[in-house]
Amino acid sequence: MKSLPVVAGLVAATAFIGMSTLPSGSAVAQQRMPAPAAQPMAQKPMMQKAMPSAQVKALQSALNSKAGAKLKVDGLMGARTKAALKKYQSANGLMSTGENDAATRAKLGI
Repeated sequence: MKSLPVVAGLVAATAFIGMSTLPSGSAVAQQRMPAPAAQPMAQKPMMQKAMPSAQVKALQSALNSKAGAKLKVDGLMGARTKAALKKYQSANGLMSTGENDAATRAKLGI
């Protein structure tokens, strides 16, 4: 009986790669391992860039007045707003992430 765990392990390993090394008539050889269940991919919360945001409008207005950014205050977090934000963060000793984070809002006074 000492060889049973080895045989069971062999069946599990060979079933995983789709091969069988045991005689086809044996009960152990006919066991198949179920396919692993598909795991859903973790998703990041998506920021909607197409919808105007009051928070982004406040950010754009503050960047215009405190950094001379000359942004259109439309509430959309576009490439120009993100670039102006990174520039402001870098110039003010903040991590230049381009994200409208709490430290940046505090420094801008919004």
